[in-house]
Amino acid sequence: VGLQILKNASHSITVENGSLPSTIFAALEQVAIAKDLTVSEPTLRVTLATLFLRAGNRYFELAAFPSALSFFERGLSFMCDDGWDLNRKITLQLHDSACHACYLNALPDRVSIYRDLVISHTDEFMDQVKCLHISILNFALAGKMKEALEIFFSVIMKLDEEFPSPSNFDRSLMISTFEATQNELNKRSPEDLLNLPKMTDKKKQWAMIFLDAIFPYALSHSPTFPPLVASRMVALSLEYGLVKESAFGLNEFVYCSVCIYHNYDECNHWMKSARLVLKKFKADAIVPKLEISQYLLLSFLQQPIQALIAKSFECRQDALAVGDIEHATFGACINYETIVITGTHHLRSVENDCTVFSLETLRLNQLPLLFFNLSVHNMILHLIGSDKDPFDIAGVPFK
Repeated sequence: VGLQILKNASHSITVENGSLPSTIFAALEQVAIAKDLTVSEPTLRVTLATLFLRAGNRYFELAAFPSALSFFERGLSFMCDDGWDLNRKITLQLHDSACHACYLNALPDRVSIYRDLVISHTDEFMDQVKCLHISILNFALAGKMKEALEIFFSVIMKLDEEFPSPSNFDRSLMISTFEATQNELNKRSPEDLLNLPKMTDKKKQWAMIFLDAIFPYALSHSPTFPPLVASRMVALSLEYGLVKESAFGLNEFVYCSVCIYHNYDECNHWMKSARLVLKKFKADAIVPKLEISQYLLLSFLQQPIQALIAKSFECRQDALAVGDIEHATFGACINYETIVITGTHHLRSVENDCTVFSLETLRLNQLPLLFFNLSVHNMILHLIGSDKDPFDIAGVPFK
């Protein structure tokens, strides 16, 4: 039935571009249900794989990660063992997308499986960077920092980045590197920064992505590590141009500057510039991520903590509005934790909100961030004298 619908609607779709009509989604749902369906004709196999990739990407945009993964894997089923020879581009995109979907569905072992499949079927390093990026996030979120750092330093070297090894981390290197970058940054006004061209060097673009990915975990690894990461991100932006990650690099650099020199007053205009960088790229979908980052790294150092309850709630709502479930969950956890610290809300009401949000987070399969929410929930339960287990409330069968 699905194949017949696709045949009848073939005039209304193109394989490469454009949005998919609702009839195509309905047809693909039918094909996905037919698990035993096999297709031997090569052109049809590539067409079906491509359509499942596009439909999976649409589910991804809607934060429907289980459906996205299901569609990516169904697309891969049409490429079989010879997919890399039949259409290398589509097969690679399906593997990368399935790897990412597994990470967001909290399936760490399957992330490694897809990463290994990509590495074993590709010779070009740049074909492997997407799954290696997901692997770093996957290991780091599981607390396996040794594995995450091994991948980071291996990748950063292959991207031709001159980044010091951990054995060379020391305070004098950190200070000299940081001050050199700060001197270069201070030569420019915020307007000069925004007028920088867009970065075009693919290796440098990926270096920025990997540096941004490792920064949150560098904070717990070594006090000299974060300033080196932030300095390199700013230096790359000044030399090669701007990418979306430049906003986060600037934000992280400001945070390190506050920690080292306590110069709060000089930071505000650079924080504003970071937001304007995202505006330049029309990257509205990741603005909540930056706002939450600025809240976590900087705002709490400058504002009364009571004033941040409303801000963290606003960040949560903004993230939900653009479908950023990950940072919406994060914003909610910060909101609850701030309320607990200040004692300005009735804790039993907050406890009920935690339960509702845990169930919603579980429904969205955001398990990595669910556990952070549950830890806050557990703290609230202790404060109100309850012996309930938040893991049981959320229906999570493991701790």
